[in-house]
Amino acid sequence: MPAWILFGLGAALMLGAANIPQKLAIGGLGEFTLSPFAYGILSGIVIIVINVSLLLYFKDDLQFFAKKEWGFALLAAILFSLGSVCIALGYRSGANASTFAALFNVNTLVATILGLVILKEFVGLSGFAIAKIIIGALLVIGGGILVTT
Repeated sequence: MPAWILFGLGAALMLGAANIPQKLAIGGLGEFTLSPFAYGILSGIVIIVINVSLLLYFKDDLQFFAKKEWGFALLAAILFSLGSVCIALGYRSGANASTFAALFNVNTLVATILGLVILKEFVGLSGFAIAKIIIGALLVIGGGILVTT
């Protein structure tokens, strides 16, 4: 099994499980709630600490001369942060974790379409393989719709 499949499943497990403590922190289940923006700051600090630790552990280079790639990384970070703010505000507005996660994970279809169109990841794939990718993404969306209605 390719390593990327294991990493994908690990990401799904961690990101899915993160919704529960996030809802508990922001969703107003107790007497106090954490501001979504305070949660974002805490998340950012934790992300920095973990990534600096991994950078030092793996002895990776920062690649300061990769200007275009740093621009893409910055854009990805901005989009990820804005998405995280939307999730936090959704929980603050009373969303249920069990249904809300299915809704914002419609990102599967967005990533699939953008990967196929912008990155041209369909090159070399058969029509059947492309159809399977799109149908699989649409089934995820259909499941999200079923869960949220």
